[in-house]
Amino acid sequence: MMPRLPMLLVVLGAFEISLLSAPRDVSAQPPAGPAAAPVAVPTDQAPRAGIPGPVVAAPMAPAWIPLSAKHQEYLDQVLAYWEHKSSAVQRYRCEFKRWEYDPVFGPRDVCKTFSEGVIKYSAPDKGLFRVDRLLEYQAPQNAGDKPTWVPPKEQTGGYDHWVCDGRYVFQFDQQKKKLIQNELPPEVRGQAIGKGPLPFLFNAKAEDIKQRFWLHVITPRDVQNEYWLEAVPKTQEDAANFKMVHVIIDQTDFLPKAMVLFDTNYVAGVRPARTTFQFNNREVNFSVLAEQLNLFHREFYEPKLPAGWTRETIQAAAAPAPSDVQTR
Repeated sequence: MMPRLPMLLVVLGAFEISLLSAPRDVSAQPPAGPAAAPVAVPTDQAPRAGIPGPVVAAPMAPAWIPLSAKHQEYLDQVLAYWEHKSSAVQRYRCEFKRWEYDPVFGPRDVCKTFSEGVIKYSAPDKGLFRVDRLLEYQAPQNAGDKPTWVPPKEQTGGYDHWVCDGRYVFQFDQQKKKLIQNELPPEVRGQAIGKGPLPFLFNAKAEDIKQRFWLHVITPRDVQNEYWLEAVPKTQEDAANFKMVHVIIDQTDFLPKAMVLFDTNYVAGVRPARTTFQFNNREVNFSVLAEQLNLFHREFYEPKLPAGWTRETIQAAAAPAPSDVQTR
């Protein structure tokens, strides 16, 4: 089985690097989340409650399944065009902002952490996710004071950073000063990016997405030039990462401009734990000089080991041998 990639690939863990500088403004409140990003499921379209925790039962179909024939036809058209545009992407880069909400650690609608960073992709299987700026919520010290956001202490936090070169996923662990090199099984090399926890940024293939998720369109009536989709996991593996995902596709380039991942324990109005991403300055198949192109590609290959760090290599597990079929 392929090891789960960090959150945002899909997505999506706590890998840290010490070589990144702290933000200058350490007390400013982070900017508000994208106005267009949904933060709750429409009440008339709420899926059935899932089972909380890292281990979940087989997911059940949401209450809005099956879709009407007209809705299914429209959804298929959106997915087909999305796949068409995604298949033409050879190089991609963007800047992102991320808001993580967890009411256990603070007010319900105040983010626990705010971060900024970059995402890069080179077809078909190379990717980079790096947080360059991170602020953590600090509760007010006195009545009437406002909360602040400050960089994490080195011993308690850090910056997410991972690289996939198609054969390995390199994860930076700042706390242990360790570079973890995970080898991907041969059968998934060349497709790990699209098969990661977040299949929506790269290689958006309609049939693959429909096999992994129940989907429907939730674009508000007053929203223009955007397509909002909700995806609910069909598999236990995806359901262990998130309860559902909202994706906002920009009509201009037909690429995701925002995404909301709802925690496995999310319950609207009760436990609104979620992570919101906003993807800015998106560039696709940009023209670069040969020297710049080499620098762009170089970032996807084996990273240098920072001074004082150790390397841990995890070999891919051998594929299990076919078991004998027992017949009666």
